[in-house]
Amino acid sequence: MTDENIPTSRAAARGGSRTVMLTRTGGPRALMLQKAKLLLISGKEQGREVVIDKDVFTIGAGSQNDLIVADPAASRRHCEIHQRTEGFMLRDLGSTNGTLVQGVRVCEVYLTQGVEFQVGTVRLVFCPLHETVSYPLSPRESFGRLNGASTAMRRVFHLGETYAKTDAAILIQGETGTGKELLADALHAHSTRSKKPFVVIDCGSLAKGVIESELFGHAKGSFTGAGSERIGAFEQADGGTVFLDEIGELDLSLQPKLLRALEKKEVRRMGANTVRHVDVRIIAATNRNLEREVREGRFREDLYYRLSIVKIELPPLRQRKDDIPLLVQCFLKELTGADDPKDWPDFERSMALFRQHDWPGNARELRNVVEMAVRGSAGRIDLGACLTLGRINDADSGIVTEGAPDMPFKLAKNQLVGHFEKDYIEKLLERNGGNISRAAREAQIERAYLQRLVRKHALNPRGR
Repeated sequence: MTDENIPTSRAAARGGSRTVMLTRTGGPRALMLQKAKLLLISGKEQGREVVIDKDVFTIGAGSQNDLIVADPAASRRHCEIHQRTEGFMLRDLGSTNGTLVQGVRVCEVYLTQGVEFQVGTVRLVFCPLHETVSYPLSPRESFGRLNGASTAMRRVFHLGETYAKTDAAILIQGETGTGKELLADALHAHSTRSKKPFVVIDCGSLAKGVIESELFGHAKGSFTGAGSERIGAFEQADGGTVFLDEIGELDLSLQPKLLRALEKKEVRRMGANTVRHVDVRIIAATNRNLEREVREGRFREDLYYRLSIVKIELPPLRQRKDDIPLLVQCFLKELTGADDPKDWPDFERSMALFRQHDWPGNARELRNVVEMAVRGSAGRIDLGACLTLGRINDADSGIVTEGAPDMPFKLAKNQLVGHFEKDYIEKLLERNGGNISRAAREAQIERAYLQRLVRKHALNPRGR
Protein backbone atom coordinates (compact mmCIF):
# COMPACT_ATOMS: atom_id res chain seq x y z
CA MET A 1 0.00 0.00 0.00
CA THR A 2 1.42 3.37 -1.00
CA ASP A 3 1.06 6.73 0.71
CA GLU A 4 -1.66 7.59 -1.79
CA ASN A 5 -3.87 4.80 -0.46
CA ILE A 6 -5.14 5.70 2.97
CA PRO A 7 -7.26 3.11 4.84
CA THR A 8 -10.46 4.72 6.12
CA SER A 9 -11.66 1.73 8.14
CA ARG A 10 -9.78 -0.75 10.27
CA ALA A 11 -8.73 -3.90 8.40
CA ALA A 12 -8.94 -6.75 10.87
CA ALA A 13 -8.18 -10.33 9.91
CA ARG A 14 -10.05 -13.35 11.10
CA GLY A 15 -9.36 -16.45 9.10
CA GLY A 16 -7.01 -14.45 6.89
CA SER A 17 -9.64 -12.21 5.23
CA ARG A 18 -9.53 -8.44 4.89
CA THR A 19 -11.90 -5.71 3.73
CA VAL A 20 -10.35 -2.27 3.34
CA MET A 21 -11.89 1.08 2.43
CA LEU A 22 -9.42 3.17 0.43
CA THR A 23 -9.30 6.83 -0.53
CA ARG A 24 -7.10 7.69 -3.49
CA THR A 25 -5.80 11.22 -3.87
CA GLY A 26 -7.85 13.03 -6.49
CA GLY A 27 -10.07 9.97 -7.09
CA PRO A 28 -13.15 8.21 -5.74
CA ARG A 29 -13.19 6.07 -2.65
CA ALA A 30 -12.74 2.36 -3.29
CA LEU A 31 -13.63 -0.86 -1.55
CA MET A 32 -10.92 -3.51 -1.65
CA LEU A 33 -12.17 -7.05 -1.05
CA GLN A 34 -10.29 -10.27 -0.63
CA LYS A 35 -11.37 -13.08 -2.91
CA ALA A 36 -12.35 -16.51 -1.62
CA LYS A 37 -13.78 -19.65 -3.17
CA LEU A 38 -16.23 -22.38 -2.25
CA LEU A 39 -15.56 -25.99 -3.19
CA LEU A 40 -18.63 -28.23 -3.52
CA ILE A 41 -17.69 -31.63 -2.10
CA SER A 42 -21.05 -33.39 -2.46
CA GLY A 43 -24.19 -33.26 -4.58
CA LYS A 44 -24.72 -33.17 -8.35
CA GLU A 45 -22.01 -30.53 -8.85
CA GLN A 46 -19.37 -32.18 -6.68
CA GLY A 47 -15.94 -30.77 -7.50
CA ARG A 48 -17.22 -27.41 -8.74
CA GLU A 49 -15.40 -24.30 -7.51
CA VAL A 50 -17.16 -20.93 -7.15
CA VAL A 51 -15.27 -17.68 -6.54
CA ILE A 52 -16.62 -15.16 -3.99
CA ASP A 53 -15.65 -11.73 -5.26
CA LYS A 54 -18.42 -9.53 -3.86
CA ASP A 55 -19.22 -8.26 -0.38
CA VAL A 56 -22.54 -10.14 -0.10
CA PHE A 57 -22.70 -13.58 -1.72
CA THR A 58 -26.04 -15.44 -1.58
CA ILE A 59 -26.65 -19.20 -1.62
CA GLY A 60 -29.94 -21.05 -2.06
CA ALA A 61 -32.31 -22.89 -4.40
CA GLY A 62 -33.78 -19.70 -5.91
CA SER A 63 -32.62 -18.45 -9.29
CA GLN A 64 -31.54 -15.05 -7.92
CA ASN A 65 -28.70 -16.47 -5.80
CA ASP A 66 -25.03 -16.13 -6.64
CA LEU A 67 -24.66 -19.87 -6.00
CA ILE A 68 -27.76 -21.87 -6.93
CA VAL A 69 -28.00 -25.11 -4.97
CA ALA A 70 -30.32 -27.52 -6.80
CA ASP A 71 -31.26 -29.53 -3.73
CA PRO A 72 -34.81 -30.16 -2.41
CA ALA A 73 -33.62 -29.64 1.16
CA ALA A 74 -32.24 -26.15 0.40
CA SER A 75 -34.47 -23.12 0.92
CA ARG A 76 -35.07 -20.56 -1.81
CA ARG A 77 -32.95 -18.02 0.11
CA HIS A 78 -30.87 -20.25 2.35
CA CYS A 79 -27.80 -18.33 3.53
CA GLU A 80 -25.35 -15.62 2.56
CA ILE A 81 -21.69 -14.81 3.09
CA HIS A 82 -20.85 -11.22 4.10
CA GLN A 83 -17.34 -9.92 3.71
CA ARG A 84 -16.71 -7.59 6.64
CA THR A 85 -13.67 -5.92 8.15
CA GLU A 86 -13.48 -8.83 10.62
CA GLY A 87 -13.65 -11.52 7.93
CA PHE A 88 -16.15 -13.64 6.00
CA MET A 89 -19.38 -14.15 7.95
CA LEU A 90 -21.80 -16.96 7.05
CA ARG A 91 -25.39 -16.00 7.95
CA ASP A 92 -28.43 -18.26 7.80
CA LEU A 93 -31.51 -16.56 6.28
CA GLY A 94 -34.16 -18.42 8.26
CA SER A 95 -33.85 -21.55 6.13
CA THR A 96 -36.18 -24.47 6.81
CA ASN A 97 -33.47 -27.05 7.44
CA GLY A 98 -30.81 -24.69 8.73
CA THR A 99 -27.21 -24.01 7.79
CA LEU A 100 -24.80 -26.46 9.40
CA VAL A 101 -21.13 -25.74 10.15
CA GLN A 102 -19.14 -28.81 11.11
CA GLY A 103 -22.51 -30.48 11.78
CA VAL A 104 -23.81 -27.71 14.10
CA ARG A 105 -26.77 -25.50 13.10
CA VAL A 106 -25.75 -21.83 13.16
CA CYS A 107 -27.30 -18.39 12.76
CA GLU A 108 -24.08 -16.45 12.15
CA VAL A 109 -20.46 -17.58 12.20
CA TYR A 110 -17.14 -16.37 10.82
CA LEU A 111 -15.59 -18.75 8.31
CA THR A 112 -11.97 -19.86 8.56
CA GLN A 113 -9.64 -21.65 6.16
CA GLY A 114 -10.96 -25.10 5.25
CA VAL A 115 -14.16 -24.93 7.32
CA GLU A 116 -16.97 -27.14 6.00
CA PHE A 117 -20.64 -26.12 6.00
CA GLN A 118 -23.83 -27.65 4.66
CA VAL A 119 -26.76 -26.21 2.67
CA GLY A 120 -29.54 -28.78 2.41
CA THR A 121 -27.63 -31.98 1.73
CA VAL A 122 -24.84 -30.22 -0.20
CA ARG A 123 -21.51 -29.81 1.62
CA LEU A 124 -19.12 -26.97 0.82
CA VAL A 125 -15.61 -26.02 1.91
CA PHE A 126 -14.51 -22.39 2.35
CA CYS A 127 -11.07 -21.38 1.03
CA PRO A 128 -9.79 -17.76 1.19
CA LEU A 129 -7.53 -16.75 -1.71
CA HIS A 130 -4.41 -14.58 -1.79
CA GLU A 131 -6.05 -12.16 -4.23
CA THR A 132 -7.98 -8.95 -3.84
CA VAL A 133 -10.41 -7.03 -6.02
CA SER A 134 -10.92 -3.26 -5.81
CA TYR A 135 -14.30 -1.60 -6.47
CA PRO A 136 -14.34 2.20 -7.04
CA LEU A 137 -17.19 3.97 -5.25
CA SER A 138 -19.06 7.13 -6.19
CA PRO A 139 -18.72 9.98 -3.70
CA ARG A 140 -22.41 10.78 -4.29
CA GLU A 141 -25.48 9.35 -2.56
CA SER A 142 -27.83 9.50 -5.53
CA PHE A 143 -27.99 8.81 -9.24
CA GLY A 144 -31.13 10.08 -10.90
CA ARG A 145 -34.02 9.08 -8.64
CA LEU A 146 -32.04 6.29 -6.97
CA ASN A 147 -30.75 7.07 -3.48
CA GLY A 148 -28.38 5.33 -1.10
CA ALA A 149 -25.29 5.96 1.01
CA SER A 150 -24.37 2.27 1.35
CA THR A 151 -21.25 0.82 -0.25
CA ALA A 152 -23.41 -1.39 -2.50
CA MET A 153 -25.34 1.56 -3.94
CA ARG A 154 -22.30 3.80 -4.36
CA ARG A 155 -20.75 1.02 -6.41
CA VAL A 156 -23.88 1.08 -8.60
CA PHE A 157 -23.68 4.88 -8.89
CA HIS A 158 -20.02 4.70 -9.93
CA LEU A 159 -20.86 2.26 -12.72
CA GLY A 160 -23.78 4.44 -13.80
CA GLU A 161 -21.66 7.59 -13.87
CA THR A 162 -18.88 5.79 -15.74
CA TYR A 163 -20.89 4.08 -18.48
CA ALA A 164 -23.91 6.37 -18.96
CA LYS A 165 -22.03 8.55 -21.45
CA THR A 166 -20.94 5.58 -23.56
CA ASP A 167 -23.02 3.62 -26.07
CA ALA A 168 -22.22 0.28 -24.42
CA ALA A 169 -25.18 -2.07 -23.94
CA ILE A 170 -26.02 -2.37 -20.24
CA LEU A 171 -27.73 -5.27 -18.48
CA ILE A 172 -29.34 -4.39 -15.13
CA GLN A 173 -30.01 -7.32 -12.82
CA GLY A 174 -31.98 -7.21 -9.59
CA GLU A 175 -35.05 -8.40 -7.78
CA THR A 176 -38.50 -6.92 -8.35
CA GLY A 177 -38.82 -3.53 -6.69
CA THR A 178 -35.11 -2.67 -6.55
CA GLY A 179 -35.44 0.18 -9.06
CA LYS A 180 -34.26 -1.25 -12.38
CA GLU A 181 -36.35 1.13 -14.48
CA LEU A 182 -35.23 4.10 -12.36
CA LEU A 183 -31.61 3.15 -13.04
CA ALA A 184 -32.29 2.77 -16.78
CA ASP A 185 -33.97 6.19 -16.83
CA ALA A 186 -31.00 7.74 -15.01
CA LEU A 187 -28.53 6.14 -17.43
CA HIS A 188 -30.42 7.66 -20.36
CA ALA A 189 -30.71 11.06 -18.65
CA HIS A 190 -26.94 11.16 -18.06
CA SER A 191 -26.10 10.01 -21.60
CA THR A 192 -25.32 11.99 -24.74
CA ARG A 193 -28.69 10.75 -26.05
CA SER A 194 -30.71 12.39 -23.26
CA LYS A 195 -32.54 14.76 -25.62
CA LYS A 196 -33.70 11.85 -27.78
CA PRO A 197 -36.52 9.37 -26.97
CA PHE A 198 -36.39 6.83 -24.13
CA VAL A 199 -38.70 3.97 -25.19
CA VAL A 200 -39.67 1.24 -22.72
CA ILE A 201 -40.75 -2.26 -23.79
CA ASP A 202 -41.90 -4.65 -21.05
CA CYS A 203 -41.07 -8.08 -22.46
CA GLY A 204 -42.88 -9.82 -19.60
CA SER A 205 -46.29 -8.21 -20.12
CA LEU A 206 -46.65 -8.60 -23.91
CA ALA A 207 -47.91 -11.70 -25.68
CA LYS A 208 -45.61 -13.46 -28.14
CA GLY A 209 -47.74 -12.35 -31.11
CA VAL A 210 -47.62 -8.70 -30.01
CA ILE A 211 -44.07 -8.14 -28.88
CA GLU A 212 -42.49 -8.51 -32.34
CA SER A 213 -44.74 -5.73 -33.62
CA GLU A 214 -43.95 -3.62 -30.53
CA LEU A 215 -40.23 -4.01 -31.12
CA PHE A 216 -39.97 -3.81 -34.91
CA GLY A 217 -43.36 -2.52 -36.13
CA HIS A 218 -45.54 -3.99 -38.89
CA ALA A 219 -46.79 -3.23 -42.38
CA LYS A 220 -50.44 -2.72 -43.21
CA GLY A 221 -52.17 -6.08 -43.74
CA SER A 222 -49.23 -8.10 -42.39
CA PHE A 223 -51.60 -10.00 -40.08
CA THR A 224 -55.27 -10.06 -39.15
CA GLY A 225 -56.19 -6.74 -37.56
CA ALA A 226 -53.20 -4.85 -38.98
CA GLY A 227 -55.33 -2.13 -40.62
CA SER A 228 -52.47 0.35 -40.83
CA GLU A 229 -48.71 0.34 -40.66
CA ARG A 230 -47.01 0.82 -37.31
CA ILE A 231 -43.47 1.75 -36.32
CA GLY A 232 -41.85 -0.23 -33.52
CA ALA A 233 -39.77 0.75 -30.50
CA PHE A 234 -36.46 0.70 -32.38
CA GLU A 235 -37.66 3.24 -34.93
CA GLN A 236 -39.42 5.35 -32.28
CA ALA A 237 -36.20 5.56 -30.28
CA ASP A 238 -33.91 6.35 -33.22
CA GLY A 239 -31.05 8.40 -31.80
CA GLY A 240 -32.10 7.55 -28.24
CA THR A 241 -32.44 4.54 -25.95
CA VAL A 242 -34.56 1.39 -25.96
CA PHE A 243 -35.11 -0.10 -22.50
CA LEU A 244 -36.01 -3.80 -22.68
CA ASP A 245 -37.50 -4.56 -19.27
CA GLU A 246 -37.78 -8.21 -18.12
CA ILE A 247 -35.64 -9.34 -21.06
CA GLY A 248 -35.46 -12.82 -19.51
CA GLU A 249 -39.13 -13.31 -20.46
CA LEU A 250 -38.51 -12.80 -24.19
CA ASP A 251 -39.63 -15.84 -26.16
CA LEU A 252 -36.73 -17.91 -27.48
CA SER A 253 -38.09 -17.71 -31.06
CA LEU A 254 -37.80 -13.90 -31.05
CA GLN A 255 -34.27 -13.74 -29.66
CA PRO A 256 -32.50 -14.25 -33.05
CA LYS A 257 -34.45 -11.31 -34.53
CA LEU A 258 -33.46 -9.10 -31.62
CA LEU A 259 -29.83 -10.19 -31.94
CA ARG A 260 -29.81 -9.31 -35.65
CA ALA A 261 -31.26 -5.88 -34.92
CA LEU A 262 -28.56 -5.23 -32.33
CA GLU A 263 -25.67 -6.44 -34.48
CA LYS A 264 -26.69 -4.90 -37.80
CA LYS A 265 -28.44 -1.81 -36.39
CA GLU A 266 -31.36 -2.32 -38.73
CA VAL A 267 -34.93 -3.57 -38.45
CA ARG A 268 -37.53 -4.99 -40.79
CA ARG A 269 -41.18 -4.41 -39.96
CA MET A 270 -43.40 -7.49 -39.90
CA GLY A 271 -44.75 -8.14 -43.40
CA ALA A 272 -42.44 -5.57 -45.02
CA ASN A 273 -39.52 -6.03 -47.41
CA THR A 274 -37.72 -2.79 -46.62
CA VAL A 275 -34.89 -2.75 -44.08
CA ARG A 276 -34.53 0.43 -42.01
CA HIS A 277 -31.33 1.58 -40.30
CA VAL A 278 -31.68 2.59 -36.64
CA ASP A 279 -29.27 4.18 -34.17
CA VAL A 280 -30.26 3.15 -30.64
CA ARG A 281 -28.56 2.40 -27.35
CA ILE A 282 -29.84 -0.74 -25.59
CA ILE A 283 -30.42 -1.08 -21.85
CA ALA A 284 -31.98 -4.34 -20.66
CA ALA A 285 -33.15 -5.48 -17.24
CA THR A 286 -34.16 -8.76 -15.66
CA ASN A 287 -34.96 -10.28 -12.30
CA ARG A 288 -33.78 -13.67 -13.57
CA ASN A 289 -30.32 -15.19 -13.44
CA LEU A 290 -29.59 -15.01 -17.17
CA GLU A 291 -26.39 -17.04 -16.89
CA ARG A 292 -28.48 -19.91 -15.56
CA GLU A 293 -31.09 -19.34 -18.27
CA VAL A 294 -28.30 -19.68 -20.84
CA ARG A 295 -26.98 -22.89 -19.27
CA GLU A 296 -30.49 -24.39 -19.31
CA GLY A 297 -31.17 -23.41 -22.92
CA ARG A 298 -33.86 -20.80 -22.28
CA PHE A 299 -31.81 -17.81 -23.40
CA ARG A 300 -29.36 -17.50 -26.29
CA GLU A 301 -25.74 -17.22 -25.20
CA ASP A 302 -24.79 -14.87 -28.05
CA LEU A 303 -27.67 -12.51 -27.19
CA TYR A 304 -26.73 -12.59 -23.51
CA TYR A 305 -23.16 -11.49 -24.26
CA ARG A 306 -24.40 -8.84 -26.69
CA LEU A 307 -26.68 -7.34 -24.01
CA SER A 308 -24.27 -7.59 -21.06
CA ILE A 309 -21.25 -5.60 -22.21
CA VAL A 310 -21.71 -3.81 -18.88
CA LYS A 311 -23.53 -5.55 -16.03
CA ILE A 312 -24.95 -3.63 -13.09
CA GLU A 313 -26.55 -5.51 -10.21
CA LEU A 314 -28.98 -3.65 -7.96
CA PRO A 315 -28.79 -5.01 -4.39
CA PRO A 316 -32.00 -5.97 -2.56
CA LEU A 317 -33.03 -3.70 0.30
CA ARG A 318 -32.32 -6.41 2.90
CA GLN A 319 -28.61 -6.11 1.97
CA ARG A 320 -28.51 -2.35 2.50
CA LYS A 321 -30.75 -1.70 5.49
CA ASP A 322 -28.64 1.26 6.60
CA ASP A 323 -30.13 3.10 3.59
CA ILE A 324 -33.69 2.77 4.92
CA PRO A 325 -33.86 6.10 6.88
CA LEU A 326 -32.48 7.98 3.87
CA LEU A 327 -34.99 6.31 1.53
CA VAL A 328 -37.88 7.03 3.90
CA GLN A 329 -36.92 10.71 4.05
CA CYS A 330 -36.70 10.83 0.23
CA PHE A 331 -40.16 9.23 -0.09
CA LEU A 332 -41.62 11.61 2.51
CA LYS A 333 -40.23 14.59 0.62
CA GLU A 334 -41.55 13.24 -2.67
CA LEU A 335 -45.03 12.62 -1.25
CA THR A 336 -45.43 15.58 1.13
CA GLY A 337 -42.72 18.10 0.32
CA ALA A 338 -41.29 17.73 3.84
CA ASP A 339 -38.59 15.32 4.90
CA ASP A 340 -37.80 16.29 8.50
CA PRO A 341 -37.97 13.09 10.62
CA LYS A 342 -39.00 15.21 13.64
CA ASP A 343 -42.36 15.73 11.95
CA TRP A 344 -43.21 12.03 12.20
CA PRO A 345 -44.17 10.21 15.43
CA ASP A 346 -41.53 7.84 16.83
CA PHE A 347 -39.39 8.06 13.69
CA GLU A 348 -36.32 6.38 15.20
CA ARG A 349 -38.39 3.55 16.70
CA SER A 350 -40.04 3.02 13.30
CA MET A 351 -36.63 2.87 11.60
CA ALA A 352 -35.53 0.21 14.12
CA LEU A 353 -38.62 -1.83 13.17
CA PHE A 354 -37.95 -1.33 9.48
CA ARG A 355 -34.41 -2.66 9.88
CA GLN A 356 -35.79 -5.89 11.36
CA HIS A 357 -37.95 -6.50 8.27
CA ASP A 358 -36.51 -8.28 5.19
CA TRP A 359 -38.46 -6.23 2.61
CA PRO A 360 -39.12 -8.90 -0.04
CA GLY A 361 -40.75 -6.18 -2.17
CA ASN A 362 -37.60 -4.05 -1.77
CA ALA A 363 -37.67 -0.25 -2.11
CA ARG A 364 -41.07 -0.39 -3.83
CA GLU A 365 -42.55 -2.08 -0.76
CA LEU A 366 -40.91 0.49 1.53
CA ARG A 367 -42.41 3.30 -0.52
CA ASN A 368 -45.86 1.67 -0.27
CA VAL A 369 -45.62 1.63 3.53
CA VAL A 370 -44.56 5.30 3.62
CA GLU A 371 -47.37 6.25 1.24
CA MET A 372 -49.85 4.39 3.44
CA ALA A 373 -48.80 6.59 6.34
CA VAL A 374 -48.96 9.76 4.25
CA ARG A 375 -52.35 9.07 2.65
CA GLY A 376 -54.15 8.15 5.89
CA SER A 377 -56.99 10.54 6.77
CA ALA A 378 -55.91 10.56 10.43
CA GLY A 379 -52.94 12.79 9.60
CA ARG A 380 -49.34 11.89 10.29
CA ILE A 381 -49.30 8.43 11.82
CA ASP A 382 -46.61 6.13 13.12
CA LEU A 383 -44.64 4.65 10.20
CA GLY A 384 -43.89 1.56 12.26
CA ALA A 385 -47.61 1.01 12.82
CA CYS A 386 -48.15 1.03 9.06
CA LEU A 387 -45.55 -1.71 8.68
CA THR A 388 -47.30 -3.79 11.35
CA LEU A 389 -50.83 -3.16 10.08
CA GLY A 390 -50.20 -3.02 6.40
CA ARG A 391 -47.56 -5.61 5.63
CA ILE A 392 -47.27 -9.31 6.33
CA ASN A 393 -43.78 -10.83 6.16
CA ASP A 394 -44.30 -12.97 3.07
CA ALA A 395 -41.25 -13.34 0.88
CA ASP A 396 -43.33 -14.26 -2.15
CA SER A 397 -46.54 -12.26 -2.07
CA GLY A 398 -45.41 -8.71 -1.29
CA ILE A 399 -48.93 -8.04 0.07
CA VAL A 400 -49.66 -4.48 1.09
CA THR A 401 -52.94 -3.78 2.88
CA GLU A 402 -53.46 -0.19 1.89
CA GLY A 403 -55.56 2.05 4.06
CA ALA A 404 -55.66 -0.35 7.04
CA PRO A 405 -55.38 2.48 9.61
CA ASP A 406 -58.58 4.02 8.18
CA MET A 407 -60.61 0.80 8.31
CA PRO A 408 -63.01 -0.22 11.07
CA PHE A 409 -61.13 -2.32 13.65
CA LYS A 410 -63.01 -5.53 12.84
CA LEU A 411 -62.41 -5.25 9.10
CA ALA A 412 -58.70 -4.45 9.53
CA LYS A 413 -58.33 -7.33 11.98
CA ASN A 414 -60.06 -9.82 9.65
CA GLN A 415 -57.89 -8.71 6.76
CA LEU A 416 -54.69 -9.17 8.76
CA VAL A 417 -55.82 -12.55 10.11
CA GLY A 418 -56.58 -13.68 6.56
CA HIS A 419 -53.11 -12.69 5.38
CA PHE A 420 -51.56 -14.39 8.41
CA GLU A 421 -53.45 -17.63 7.71
CA LYS A 422 -52.36 -17.70 4.07
CA ASP A 423 -48.76 -16.89 4.93
CA TYR A 424 -48.59 -19.47 7.75
CA ILE A 425 -50.23 -22.28 5.76
CA GLU A 426 -48.07 -21.69 2.65
CA LYS A 427 -44.87 -21.97 4.69
CA LEU A 428 -46.24 -24.91 6.68
CA LEU A 429 -47.02 -26.84 3.49
CA GLU A 430 -43.64 -25.94 1.99
CA ARG A 431 -41.82 -27.32 5.04
CA ASN A 432 -43.82 -30.55 4.85
CA GLY A 433 -43.62 -31.11 1.11
CA GLY A 434 -47.38 -30.54 0.65
CA ASN A 435 -48.27 -33.45 2.98
CA ILE A 436 -51.52 -32.37 4.69
CA SER A 437 -51.40 -34.96 7.50
CA ARG A 438 -47.79 -34.16 8.44
CA ALA A 439 -48.45 -30.41 8.24
CA ALA A 440 -51.52 -30.71 10.48
CA ARG A 441 -49.49 -32.62 13.08
CA GLU A 442 -46.77 -29.98 13.09
CA ALA A 443 -49.29 -27.15 13.47
CA GLN A 444 -51.24 -29.14 16.09
CA ILE A 445 -54.55 -28.62 14.30
CA GLU A 446 -57.11 -31.04 12.88
CA ARG A 447 -56.47 -32.32 9.37
CA ALA A 448 -59.99 -31.33 8.26
CA TYR A 449 -59.49 -27.76 9.55
CA LEU A 450 -56.22 -27.46 7.65
CA GLN A 451 -57.95 -28.67 4.48
CA ARG A 452 -60.63 -25.98 4.95
CA LEU A 453 -57.93 -23.31 5.26
CA VAL A 454 -56.22 -24.61 2.12
CA ARG A 455 -59.51 -24.37 0.20
CA LYS A 456 -60.33 -20.97 1.72
CA HIS A 457 -57.09 -19.45 0.45
CA ALA A 458 -57.06 -21.40 -2.85
CA LEU A 459 -53.70 -22.98 -2.08
CA ASN A 460 -52.22 -25.92 -3.93
CA PRO A 461 -50.48 -28.19 -1.39
CA ARG A 462 -48.21 -29.67 -4.05
CA GLY A 463 -47.72 -26.47 -6.02
CA ARG A 464 -44.71 -25.05 -4.19
